[in-house]
Amino acid sequence: MPNMPPLGYSLIFLTQCCIAAFTCAASARELDDGGGGDTEVVVAEQKAAQAFQAYRDKRFAEAVALYLDAYRAAPSADILYNVARIYDAKLGDRPLAISFYRRYISDPGAVADRIQTANERLVALRDAELTATQPTSTPEGAPEPGAPAPARSAPASAPANSESSWNGAEVTGAVLGATGVVALGIGAGFGIAALHERQTMRDLCEDNLCSEQRGIDAAASASDHATVSTIAFASGGALLALGAAFYFWLGDEPSESPSQASDTSNTRLRLGAGATAGGLALELGGAW
Repeated sequence: MPNMPPLGYSLIFLTQCCIAAFTCAASARELDDGGGGDTEVVVAEQKAAQAFQAYRDKRFAEAVALYLDAYRAAPSADILYNVARIYDAKLGDRPLAISFYRRYISDPGAVADRIQTANERLVALRDAELTATQPTSTPEGAPEPGAPAPARSAPASAPANSESSWNGAEVTGAVLGATGVVALGIGAGFGIAALHERQTMRDLCEDNLCSEQRGIDAAASASDHATVSTIAFASGGALLALGAAFYFWLGDEPSESPSQASDTSNTRLRLGAGATAGGLALELGGAW
């Protein structure tokens, strides 16, 4: 290699450094351009995935916000359609749903079947908006809102009842008869219980000798139930007979004067029942 002065070596070294610097700068610029686009797409995909998860969790407002973040990172017609559907079907915001449906239809990336769905929803949403904004019409003949109500005439007095109501004797007879029926029912119930206890006693006892304590208890219970049944049957029969007498005989008396009839409207009856040492006791009282 021929001898070269030190200055020549320096110039060659600087030229090579400049070429290397320009090459590195160009490579870095290309990497920055390509890498930046990929980053935006990645961010958009992440936001879209988060938005879909929020939608599945029924956090619809948050899903819309995440979809819009994804759209700002990388605009997409699919995102516009998703936002329109959420506003339409989940949030019920008709104006925003209409706006995003229109933006989707005008986007170059819109597809035919979704465009048709968006147009159908636009028609339905516009009709709903018109119905909501139109004032409700007042039916013919109905008073206007805020108008004073027409004066009402006094109701005609009800015609007097030509058929006289029950008098005090008839009411008493009906109450006594109903009480007698109840007493007969009680007697029947205790009678059936007494028969059951007697059957138990026959199964466990022979000639007044019982093999178990249950037989002795059944004999005592049968006696008590039979006593109550007898008293209830006797009381029921007496009350039925007394009620019939009040209703069919004493109830045929001439009706009272108007002043007395007004007093019978305040008839007060009182019926009581209780257990005494001798059995079942029924008490009827009242004022006429």
